[in-house]
Amino acid sequence: MTNETPPHLDEALVQRLAELANELDGADEHDAKPLLEEFNELAGTSIPFAEFQGIYGAEDHIDYVRRVLTDKLTNADSSLTRDDLTEMFKRVCENPTDDAYLQFMFSTIKKTFGDHQISDLVFWPGEYFGDGDNSREQTPEEMAEAVLERYRQKQA
Repeated sequence: MTNETPPHLDEALVQRLAELANELDGADEHDAKPLLEEFNELAGTSIPFAEFQGIYGAEDHIDYVRRVLTDKLTNADSSLTRDDLTEMFKRVCENPTDDAYLQFMFSTIKKTFGDHQISDLVFWPGEYFGDGDNSREQTPEEMAEAVLERYRQKQA
């Protein structure tokens, strides 16, 4: 695997973007136009105003910003192997509260394999497999195989 650590985030930038996200969340769209432009310029994104509405109901603004920046700075990794995926899932299973690594892993797998439900595989497997059985426990090897199997099915 070419890069197995989350990208470094500039904490001053994260703080400023979180402040802007907080101001944008629930703001009037017309009045917030300069804030939106500043956010997108600083973050290097083109996030629409509507995406900021209701962030606080789902996650803290700082967590939202960290997720956005991590996703932006994470690339697909075509060199990922089954063993690499297994190691990534092992790390998550050992420390499921390492949010920086979780976001990095989710972004890497999403971008590499096109799997937009990867967080469901880890936390809500019944949603991932569509059978509602969220109590199932899977090994890191089984999770890696599930990602690869879904990818193979998409390619067919």
